[in-house]
Amino acid sequence: MFKGKSIRSLTKIMRVAGDATKVRLTVDLKNISKEVLVQLGFNEKINIGDYLIPAVIGKYTRFNANGDIKIRKDLPMEPESVMYYGSSRDWHGGIHYGIRTRTMDKYPRENIPAPSETFEIVSIGEKLFLSSSELNLLDVDETRNIHITNLMLECFSQFDIYNVDKKEIIGPRIKRLQWDILPTGECPWNKAKTIIIDRIKHLEDKDKKVIEHRMETISRQEPDFLATGRAGFSGYFVYGFKDRGVYILESMELDNATYVFNSEWEAISQLTKSQIINSDLPHQRIIHNKSWRLSINRAISGNLL
Repeated sequence: MFKGKSIRSLTKIMRVAGDATKVRLTVDLKNISKEVLVQLGFNEKINIGDYLIPAVIGKYTRFNANGDIKIRKDLPMEPESVMYYGSSRDWHGGIHYGIRTRTMDKYPRENIPAPSETFEIVSIGEKLFLSSSELNLLDVDETRNIHITNLMLECFSQFDIYNVDKKEIIGPRIKRLQWDILPTGECPWNKAKTIIIDRIKHLEDKDKKVIEHRMETISRQEPDFLATGRAGFSGYFVYGFKDRGVYILESMELDNATYVFNSEWEAISQLTKSQIINSDLPHQRIIHNKSWRLSINRAISGNLL
């Protein structure tokens, strides 16, 4: 759901819409009361294909239905006749009422035509929705798109975004909570050490020293960031060397190998452990043996086998 009172730009809409360019703004009919539908001008019995210019319930619907008048104070005044109902006296002193006119100097008025955007009843899947007309988010002139958005927000306070090309309502962006990432520039060894020691505190002292040695070896190479695994990835660490295109997956499990990738971190972070280890992503598996340190340093230097 996109929620709000009004917008001034399409920034938030574009963020939610993602790569969708042709969209409709929709509200599930079951979330709209009959009173609101009638207030907007619909019949109590709704049918697919019904459409109308919504009745005036606020400033956006008023502008949509009636347009506006702009007073051009940048232009010189000009005479304008105004009709009014008033009284006058005849030469006998009698009072007479009627329509009168008078002329006065006024600033010119510029009529801004009403957009006359419509709402319509459509079927998506097996549900009925109230929908705006189609928006093209690539339009250079954003005025219409902003107006339709504000029209929907004024009437319903929220709406879904329907992708016309894919014929589906755009869902929320799912955020995987598998990794916690230290901000760039905040993962020197003295910073990473505190985090790592906290994660391996349940291990025996002799095992802690092995894990700490591995982590320090990688941290000394000054990675751009450190991502620590959580939930199902607890015990895993990823060191990112963005400029070199190298990402190292290290585990605090003694028997696990070190995996070095040259793929983008965003792609790796969306995979499961099994997918990471068995994926087709270019990677190098480095066994924890006597040559481990040398192999790691070579990998970080960009010599990925």
